[in-house]
Amino acid sequence: MVRYSLNILALLLFFSASALGQDTLDIEPIEINKKKFRFKKSGLYEGEFQEEYNIRGFTQLSLFERNLVDFWTSESKSCIEGKLAAKESEQNVLKVNWNSDQGGCDWVGMGFGWDGWKSKDLGYVLDTLALELIVRSTGESFTNIPWAFCLEDYSEAQAWVGYKTSFLKSESITKDWTKVEIPLSLFPFDEFEVDASNIKQLLIQVFAEGIIEIKSITLVPFNGKLRKETPAAMNSVQVDGDLSEWNQDFNAVKDHKFAVSHDGDHLFFAFDVFDPTPRVNAQDGSNLWNGDAIEVAFSTNTKADRKRKFLLLSDQHLGINCGENSYVWNWKTSEKMDFPVAFSLTENGYQVELAIPTSAFRNFNLQDMENLDMEVAFDLGNGDTRKEQLRWNSENQTGFHESPSLWGGLILSE
Repeated sequence: MVRYSLNILALLLFFSASALGQDTLDIEPIEINKKKFRFKKSGLYEGEFQEEYNIRGFTQLSLFERNLVDFWTSESKSCIEGKLAAKESEQNVLKVNWNSDQGGCDWVGMGFGWDGWKSKDLGYVLDTLALELIVRSTGESFTNIPWAFCLEDYSEAQAWVGYKTSFLKSESITKDWTKVEIPLSLFPFDEFEVDASNIKQLLIQVFAEGIIEIKSITLVPFNGKLRKETPAAMNSVQVDGDLSEWNQDFNAVKDHKFAVSHDGDHLFFAFDVFDPTPRVNAQDGSNLWNGDAIEVAFSTNTKADRKRKFLLLSDQHLGINCGENSYVWNWKTSEKMDFPVAFSLTENGYQVELAIPTSAFRNFNLQDMENLDMEVAFDLGNGDTRKEQLRWNSENQTGFHESPSLWGGLILSE
């Protein structure tokens, strides 16, 4: 029995149900403290592993495909158990059954040392590889896996990423094999001083309870985008609440939609809001978020670091109170803005148009820009309080009002 000490760094995850096989799970914020625990290996590495291919010269691509080698789980089988499927036709399938909610399950998870626990140099392939899990459900379909993923180096420094539904390559996880893809560049190596050139193992901490089957865990080429982008076409708009003149594609945020255009001197926003009880917000000033509202965040500095986790002077955060006494609020300056805004009711809710003049912000010149960092959020209230917030790029993460790293991109065109 080998003892390992894991210094697990704090992460934010969200959950809304306790059973994996049923409703979508969002994980509540969890503080994970330093913990020592025992673990056991479920297999032994035998012989020299040979990769049949490489990506940019990196050959240590297989964490689990055929056999359980370099694999361990936390000790109590009542908290978690990972074993190969009993069926002869599925001997290479890893079935993980866990329940972290019961007593005595302080830290529940598993790990893959892979390649005989040799050091893995991921430093030069972070932007070109993703961690891919091929998984399936043993019962009902679901979209969220209440897991956190960590890459740990040999000094025990750890970089953690929580599961997001955007990692899922299909609509849901069913009884058919489904891919989950996590770009390596999302792991915060620099922030937590993790040596990406000396990686020891993949750790997975599990929450709530559930059952899932895994066909393989490998590193695969990644060519996708890490954030959403939307165009802002050159188009002067009359702000009257009528969206019929918007002849471009709208971005969907669940049941809501938005689009952006510009005329060189203004950013124009169009919102189509689905709301059975439209335009209910009695809040005033900065509290407008606590009712029917729309929030827009954007940067006026194209050279700002996209990974920044704090607001610069050039980062803006505006809100539209969508109640009967509507107004536009600037959270950076704590004042109401005299920006053109108009509403119209629809059968399913309401529509909004907003014009943001560049002259209201220092050094905001759209003619000199090609793209901006931007985020949009819909606040949905019931008359007394906000019941839900839906976000465009940071759909599964709160805190966009403090961290521009969660924003998407706005591409300006002529």
